[in-house]
Amino acid sequence: MLTTSRLTLDDPLSKVKGIGPKKAEALRRCGVEQIIDLLRIYPVRYQDRRMAKPVSQLIEGSESLVCLRLDSLKSYHARRGLTVINADFSDATGKISTKWFNRVYLTRQLIIGKHYWLFGQVARIKNQLTLSSPEIEPVDDSNAASDKDNRLTPVYSSNARLSEASISPLSLRRLIAGILTRVDWDASLPADIRKSSFNAICEALEQIHRPTSPESAGKARHTMAFFDQVLFQMGVLKRREALTGILSLPDANQAAAVDSDYPLPFTLTTAQKQCLGEIIYDMQAHTKGKPPMNRLVQGDVGSGKTLVAFLAMLHYANKIHAAGQCAFMAPTEILARQHLYSFNCFFPQFAERACIMTGSQKNAERKKLNLAICNGEVNFIFGTHALFQENIAFADLGLCVIDEQQRFGVNHRRQFVRKGSNPHQLLLSATPIPRTLSLTIFGDMDTSTISELPPGRQPVKTLLATSFAQTLPHIEQALQSGQQVYLVCPLIELSDKKDWTSVEEAADRMTDLLPDVRIACLTGQQSWDEKEQIMQEFKQGSIAVVIATTVVEVGVDNPNATLMIIENADCFGLSQLHQLRGRVGRGMHASTCILVSHVAEESERLKVLASTNDGFELSLEDLRLRGPGDLVGTRQSGLSHPCFSHRIGQKLIENARRRAFEILTGESGEVKSWFMAQMEKSFGDSYKTFMEGG
Repeated sequence: MLTTSRLTLDDPLSKVKGIGPKKAEALRRCGVEQIIDLLRIYPVRYQDRRMAKPVSQLIEGSESLVCLRLDSLKSYHARRGLTVINADFSDATGKISTKWFNRVYLTRQLIIGKHYWLFGQVARIKNQLTLSSPEIEPVDDSNAASDKDNRLTPVYSSNARLSEASISPLSLRRLIAGILTRVDWDASLPADIRKSSFNAICEALEQIHRPTSPESAGKARHTMAFFDQVLFQMGVLKRREALTGILSLPDANQAAAVDSDYPLPFTLTTAQKQCLGEIIYDMQAHTKGKPPMNRLVQGDVGSGKTLVAFLAMLHYANKIHAAGQCAFMAPTEILARQHLYSFNCFFPQFAERACIMTGSQKNAERKKLNLAICNGEVNFIFGTHALFQENIAFADLGLCVIDEQQRFGVNHRRQFVRKGSNPHQLLLSATPIPRTLSLTIFGDMDTSTISELPPGRQPVKTLLATSFAQTLPHIEQALQSGQQVYLVCPLIELSDKKDWTSVEEAADRMTDLLPDVRIACLTGQQSWDEKEQIMQEFKQGSIAVVIATTVVEVGVDNPNATLMIIENADCFGLSQLHQLRGRVGRGMHASTCILVSHVAEESERLKVLASTNDGFELSLEDLRLRGPGDLVGTRQSGLSHPCFSHRIGQKLIENARRRAFEILTGESGEVKSWFMAQMEKSFGDSYKTFMEGG
């Protein structure tokens, strides 16, 4: 039986008046089980009902709040599927009409002669003031304007989770208002927390739902954003502890820059030298009792991350752990073979100690390689997913390099690392991530950034086109200059479901337009031998145009290819387009990328890509356009965490990380236990996956 006794934040919702067993169960299925869960559903905005205007003061074009009496109400069917509800309202100063579409339930709920709050945009039609589809709710004791109530009125959005429990935005407001009058804040928190600065959580929760001003609402949201970020950073630090065996903050590595010990055909950039120095510092620190390296290297397309990884492998196997093994895993066979080829070109003296392991190799060859790897006869092993298959045993795997790390699933990375005995991990990513986001998502890793391109690299000019015909002059110019062309399509074959250009369609069209030009198609459906032959002939210049899917996104390196055309560019992500663009501009010739889309002139994403070649600048724009969850992808567990609902800056994240570390290492057991419980709960069902490396 429900009583009017005080509530605590941890109490079940069944204790709240208005939430019966059915509603409580429906909310539980949606992850809303306790009082605090309901209070964590925040208003989308606020209304100042102390400032409601009379009809005579309404201004055309403004959004206004009014308190009016309903004078008349009628509805009619305009056409099939469209019902219009018209109503007239008034106050002592004038009249105004309203109109809603397909909200037939209003004819049953609204009562003539009763007063209502209405909020919407004021318009004037035929010299009559109107509100089109305004928000409406009846005036009652819980929301009536009063000189005694100096608070703003919260407005909640429709919520799919709450709809399942038959809780409307209006009933949610009433529920929360009732809860706030009964919550015992002191009993809701451990004594040690009530004495600390985190007691502000209670005030923030109340101010978010019943703010005295817009400023107090903003301050409360800032407090809860910090709280959410502290919880997430606690999870990140605990995951780092599980990975390294030590609870520690990622180091601000003060390593000196290190140049290559081996002759190269060019000089490393300053950023490459600094990155190499940080990697070597980590690996050397491990010999002095520190945890093994766990570092992410991010850099733009063509910044030279791969070469830095090669040099790190050589340093490990030749100077830190003699005869130790290094494995370099890439997401595709094309890329893995490209890396082995590059490694052997740069360092031919170590070619005999390098090999490749892929899924396309025949059994006899794989058995021979397995034996060589198991006996320690090779030190530098390149490969794909085949590297973590059960039948492969390394003699002494000490360094795992994962290229394009975002393309591998959590389990794949874990299986790969388990091939060694707590090996160093070096993850490479050519998808730059804003500092604020990398601090959050990759907060358990040390991070190096290669922010400059090697000298001589030509910036790629990016153009927008609304039709393929606009690209023909550029194709002809490139071919006449003896240069080569990529044409990327989103589909392999024609589709009845999507009106996108396919590789087959593009090949037929190009053959008709350029009958004397040798054209080849490249897709993921072809065998490795066929793909390898095409790429070799393309690099040798006997193929002039390659028409491909995104299989060429990584691992294809042809300095003579200077034109990239991307059909239906609007269907690709911003980072993927940037990666594809990086396939050209790899030599001394000026290069061009043309984005073809019928919405090219309207697409903000495509305009952003055309405006800059800086991948880090693009990542910030991608974050602004899509938000953090979409930017990194749903494969990253934990992105449903509440901290991602806030837009916060780098300084706040860094402060939250330090506070999280203080809670885990310096606070009382009572405080730590309370925060640990809140942290685990904040991740919901994804907590276990997140802690395992997701």
